[in-house]
Amino acid sequence: MGMVVTLFLALAAMTLSYAFGQGGPVAGMVFFTVLLTGAVLRVFKPTS
Repeated sequence: MGMVVTLFLALAAMTLSYAFGQGGPVAGMVFFTVLLTGAVLRVFKPTS
């Protein structure tokens, strides 16, 4: 479930970046950066 939330956050960030006129490649970098950050947080979260 956590990755689904991260996916939609990444899509929203990408759409906003593209809407502000940054262009396609920058919007793609924003998308993958947010998605990778979510994946890293999921992998390295502390287990209790």
